[in-house]
Amino acid sequence: MNALFFDRFEIGATYRLDDSFGGMVNFAITPNLRIGYAYDHIVSDLNVTTPASHEIMLLFDLNFPKKVSRSPRYF
Repeated sequence: MNALFFDRFEIGATYRLDDSFGGMVNFAITPNLRIGYAYDHIVSDLNVTTPASHEIMLLFDLNFPKKVSRSPRYF
């Protein structure tokens, strides 16, 4: 589940049944560039080898122009 506030700040949470839970936050630096952090904590038997993970995210949007083609049947 994620929630976006003021089109700039996003916060979210995850849960996998009997496996893990986590959270994430990210902040929009510009409309096309965001930076964030995520944490995942494992509660299943896999936590012996990997108890948790940390991620730093850099998200950017590539705003390619949409290609619009017309069908030759409609003119």
